[in-house]
Amino acid sequence: MADPAPNAPDRPRLEPMALAAFLVALVLGWCPLTALGAIVLAAIALRRIRRPGVVRTGNGLAIAAMVIATGILFTEGWLLDEWKTEVQESMEAQAVDSIEASMTVLPAVAAEWDERSTPPSENERAEFAREIAAQAGAVRQVTVTRRSVEGLTDPTISTAFNASCERGTVFGNATFATVPATLPPKLVLRSIEVEFAGVRVQLPAADAAPTTLPSLPPTPPLPAPSTP
Repeated sequence: MADPAPNAPDRPRLEPMALAAFLVALVLGWCPLTALGAIVLAAIALRRIRRPGVVRTGNGLAIAAMVIATGILFTEGWLLDEWKTEVQESMEAQAVDSIEASMTVLPAVAAEWDERSTPPSENERAEFAREIAAQAGAVRQVTVTRRSVEGLTDPTISTAFNASCERGTVFGNATFATVPATLPPKLVLRSIEVEFAGVRVQLPAADAAPTTLPSLPPTPPLPAPSTP
Protein backbone atom coordinates (compact mmCIF):
# COMPACT_ATOMS: atom_id res chain seq x y z
CA MET A 1 0.00 0.00 0.00
CA ALA A 2 1.44 3.33 -1.03
CA ASP A 3 2.15 6.00 1.56
CA PRO A 4 0.08 9.22 1.34
CA ALA A 5 1.62 12.09 -0.53
CA PRO A 6 3.87 14.16 1.70
CA ASN A 7 2.08 17.44 0.79
CA ALA A 8 -1.51 16.12 1.27
CA PRO A 9 -3.72 18.59 3.20
CA ASP A 10 -4.70 17.76 6.79
CA ARG A 11 -8.18 16.39 7.42
CA PRO A 12 -10.57 19.18 8.55
CA ARG A 13 -11.17 19.12 12.30
CA LEU A 14 -14.45 19.74 14.08
CA GLU A 15 -14.63 23.09 15.83
CA PRO A 16 -15.14 22.24 19.52
CA MET A 17 -17.09 25.46 20.16
CA ALA A 18 -19.69 24.42 17.59
CA LEU A 19 -20.20 21.05 19.26
CA ALA A 20 -20.36 22.69 22.70
CA ALA A 21 -22.96 25.21 21.50
CA PHE A 22 -25.12 22.47 19.99
CA LEU A 23 -25.01 20.31 23.14
CA VAL A 24 -25.76 23.26 25.45
CA ALA A 25 -28.72 24.37 23.31
CA LEU A 26 -30.06 20.83 23.00
CA VAL A 27 -29.65 19.73 26.64
CA LEU A 28 -29.70 22.92 28.72
CA GLY A 29 -31.49 25.32 26.40
CA TRP A 30 -34.64 25.30 28.57
CA CYS A 31 -32.86 27.77 30.89
CA PRO A 32 -32.77 31.31 29.42
CA LEU A 33 -29.20 31.91 30.62
CA THR A 34 -27.84 28.72 29.08
CA ALA A 35 -29.79 29.39 25.88
CA LEU A 36 -28.09 32.78 25.62
CA GLY A 37 -24.77 31.04 26.35
CA ALA A 38 -25.40 28.62 23.48
CA ILE A 39 -26.00 31.53 21.11
CA VAL A 40 -22.72 33.17 22.20
CA LEU A 41 -20.78 29.90 21.79
CA ALA A 42 -22.30 29.40 18.34
CA ALA A 43 -21.31 32.91 17.27
CA ILE A 44 -17.72 32.33 18.43
CA ALA A 45 -17.63 28.98 16.62
CA LEU A 46 -18.82 30.52 13.35
CA ARG A 47 -16.20 33.23 13.61
CA ARG A 48 -13.44 30.66 14.14
CA ILE A 49 -14.62 28.44 11.32
CA ARG A 50 -14.74 31.32 8.85
CA ARG A 51 -11.26 32.69 9.62
CA PRO A 52 -8.98 32.75 6.56
CA GLY A 53 -6.50 29.90 6.41
CA VAL A 54 -8.45 27.73 8.89
CA VAL A 55 -10.04 24.49 7.71
CA ARG A 56 -12.59 23.35 10.28
CA THR A 57 -16.06 21.86 10.19
CA GLY A 58 -19.05 22.47 12.44
CA ASN A 59 -20.77 25.30 10.60
CA GLY A 60 -24.06 23.36 10.54
CA LEU A 61 -23.83 22.51 14.26
CA ALA A 62 -23.29 26.17 15.18
CA ILE A 63 -26.22 27.34 13.06
CA ALA A 64 -28.45 24.58 14.48
CA ALA A 65 -27.46 25.65 18.03
CA MET A 66 -28.45 29.24 17.25
CA VAL A 67 -31.78 28.18 15.78
CA ILE A 68 -32.63 25.86 18.71
CA ALA A 69 -31.64 28.37 21.41
CA THR A 70 -33.45 31.27 19.73
CA GLY A 71 -36.59 29.18 19.26
CA ILE A 72 -36.53 28.16 22.92
CA LEU A 73 -36.14 31.78 24.06
CA PHE A 74 -39.06 32.96 21.90
CA THR A 75 -41.23 30.06 23.09
CA GLU A 76 -40.43 30.72 26.74
CA GLY A 77 -41.16 34.43 26.29
CA TRP A 78 -44.55 33.62 24.74
CA LEU A 79 -45.38 31.14 27.50
CA LEU A 80 -44.35 33.64 30.18
CA ASP A 81 -46.58 36.30 28.64
CA GLU A 82 -49.49 33.86 28.47
CA TRP A 83 -48.95 32.85 32.10
CA LYS A 84 -48.79 36.50 33.20
CA THR A 85 -52.08 37.22 31.41
CA GLU A 86 -53.70 34.17 33.02
CA VAL A 87 -52.55 35.25 36.50
CA GLN A 88 -53.86 38.79 36.01
CA GLU A 89 -57.24 37.54 34.75
CA SER A 90 -57.50 35.10 37.67
CA MET A 91 -56.71 37.81 40.24
CA GLU A 92 -59.22 40.22 38.70
CA ALA A 93 -61.96 37.56 38.60
CA GLN A 94 -61.32 36.67 42.26
CA ALA A 95 -61.42 40.34 43.27
CA VAL A 96 -64.69 40.96 41.43
CA ASP A 97 -66.33 37.85 42.94
CA SER A 98 -65.27 38.80 46.48
CA ILE A 99 -66.42 42.41 46.12
CA GLU A 100 -69.80 41.38 44.69
CA ALA A 101 -70.30 38.82 47.47
CA SER A 102 -69.50 41.42 50.13
CA MET A 103 -71.92 43.98 48.68
CA THR A 104 -74.82 41.58 48.03
CA VAL A 105 -77.45 41.07 50.71
CA LEU A 106 -77.93 37.38 49.85
CA PRO A 107 -74.75 36.27 48.03
CA ALA A 108 -74.67 32.96 46.23
CA VAL A 109 -71.15 32.29 47.55
CA ALA A 110 -69.66 33.97 50.61
CA ALA A 111 -66.42 35.90 50.19
CA GLU A 112 -63.30 34.45 51.81
CA TRP A 113 -61.63 36.70 54.38
CA ASP A 114 -58.06 36.76 55.60
CA GLU A 115 -58.02 34.83 58.88
CA ARG A 116 -54.76 36.53 59.90
CA SER A 117 -56.62 39.83 60.29
CA THR A 118 -60.02 40.37 61.93
CA PRO A 119 -62.69 39.12 59.51
CA PRO A 120 -66.21 40.50 59.97
CA SER A 121 -69.10 38.41 61.17
CA GLU A 122 -71.91 37.48 58.81
CA ASN A 123 -74.21 39.97 60.56
CA GLU A 124 -71.70 42.78 59.99
CA ARG A 125 -71.33 41.82 56.33
CA ALA A 126 -75.13 41.69 55.86
CA GLU A 127 -75.55 45.11 57.49
CA PHE A 128 -72.85 46.51 55.21
CA ALA A 129 -74.66 45.14 52.14
CA ARG A 130 -78.05 46.43 53.37
CA GLU A 131 -76.66 49.95 53.75
CA ILE A 132 -75.48 49.90 50.15
CA ALA A 133 -78.75 48.42 48.88
CA ALA A 134 -80.80 51.04 50.76
CA GLN A 135 -78.93 53.87 49.06
CA ALA A 136 -78.01 52.54 45.61
CA GLY A 137 -80.03 49.35 45.10
CA ALA A 138 -78.77 45.92 44.15
CA VAL A 139 -75.30 45.54 42.64
CA ARG A 140 -75.36 44.73 38.94
CA GLN A 141 -71.72 44.78 37.87
CA VAL A 142 -68.32 45.41 39.46
CA THR A 143 -65.44 46.76 37.38
CA VAL A 144 -61.85 46.92 38.61
CA THR A 145 -60.27 50.26 37.65
CA ARG A 146 -56.85 50.04 39.29
CA ARG A 147 -54.69 47.48 41.07
CA SER A 148 -51.44 47.91 42.99
CA VAL A 149 -49.25 45.56 45.04
CA GLU A 150 -47.35 46.45 48.20
CA GLY A 151 -44.84 44.24 50.01
CA LEU A 152 -42.90 41.15 48.97
CA THR A 153 -43.06 38.56 51.75
CA ASP A 154 -46.72 39.23 52.56
CA PRO A 155 -48.08 41.23 49.60
CA THR A 156 -51.18 43.36 50.01
CA ILE A 157 -53.16 44.04 46.84
CA SER A 158 -55.18 47.26 46.71
CA THR A 159 -58.01 47.29 44.18
CA ALA A 160 -60.06 50.32 43.22
CA PHE A 161 -63.45 49.53 41.67
CA ASN A 162 -66.75 50.88 40.41
CA ALA A 163 -69.98 49.05 41.24
CA SER A 164 -72.93 49.74 38.96
CA CYS A 165 -76.11 49.51 41.03
CA GLU A 166 -79.82 49.95 40.28
CA ARG A 167 -79.84 53.63 41.31
CA GLY A 168 -76.32 54.77 40.59
CA THR A 169 -72.64 53.94 40.80
CA VAL A 170 -70.75 53.12 43.98
CA PHE A 171 -67.01 53.78 44.17
CA GLY A 172 -64.75 51.87 46.49
CA ASN A 173 -61.47 50.24 47.33
CA ALA A 174 -60.73 46.72 48.55
CA THR A 175 -57.53 45.25 49.94
CA PHE A 176 -56.60 41.60 49.57
CA ALA A 177 -53.98 39.26 51.01
CA THR A 178 -52.61 36.26 49.14
CA VAL A 179 -52.67 32.70 50.44
CA PRO A 180 -49.06 31.41 50.64
CA ALA A 181 -47.91 28.73 48.18
CA THR A 182 -50.78 29.22 45.71
CA LEU A 183 -50.25 29.71 41.99
CA PRO A 184 -52.03 31.59 40.52
CA PRO A 185 -52.25 33.54 43.80
CA LYS A 186 -55.44 32.97 45.78
CA LEU A 187 -56.88 36.24 47.10
CA VAL A 188 -58.66 36.68 50.43
CA LEU A 189 -60.32 39.92 51.52
CA ARG A 190 -58.81 42.08 54.23
CA SER A 191 -61.04 45.15 53.97
CA ILE A 192 -63.48 46.89 51.68
CA GLU A 193 -64.59 50.51 51.70
CA VAL A 194 -67.26 52.17 49.56
CA GLU A 195 -68.64 55.68 49.17
CA PHE A 196 -72.14 56.68 48.12
CA ALA A 197 -74.28 59.79 48.65
CA GLY A 198 -71.44 61.44 50.57
CA VAL A 199 -71.25 58.55 53.08
CA ARG A 200 -68.23 56.28 53.54
CA VAL A 201 -68.67 52.82 55.05
CA GLN A 202 -66.15 50.01 55.42
CA LEU A 203 -65.91 46.36 56.30
CA PRO A 204 -64.70 45.28 58.83
CA ALA A 205 -66.48 48.20 60.45
CA ALA A 206 -64.35 50.96 61.90
CA ASP A 207 -64.49 51.69 65.62
CA ALA A 208 -66.37 54.91 64.93
CA ALA A 209 -69.67 55.25 63.13
CA PRO A 210 -69.63 55.76 59.34
CA THR A 211 -68.27 59.20 58.54
CA THR A 212 -69.96 61.73 56.29
CA LEU A 213 -68.33 64.34 54.15
CA PRO A 214 -67.38 67.52 56.06
CA SER A 215 -70.10 70.13 56.38
CA LEU A 216 -70.21 73.74 57.50
CA PRO A 217 -70.11 74.28 61.30
CA PRO A 218 -73.39 75.30 62.92
CA THR A 219 -74.02 78.99 63.36
CA PRO A 220 -73.60 80.05 67.02
CA PRO A 221 -76.72 81.48 68.69
CA LEU A 222 -77.03 85.25 68.99
CA PRO A 223 -76.36 86.66 72.48
CA ALA A 224 -79.43 87.65 74.47
CA PRO A 225 -80.07 91.42 74.55
CA SER A 226 -78.90 93.07 77.78
CA THR A 227 -81.43 94.88 79.98
CA PRO A 228 -80.69 98.52 80.87
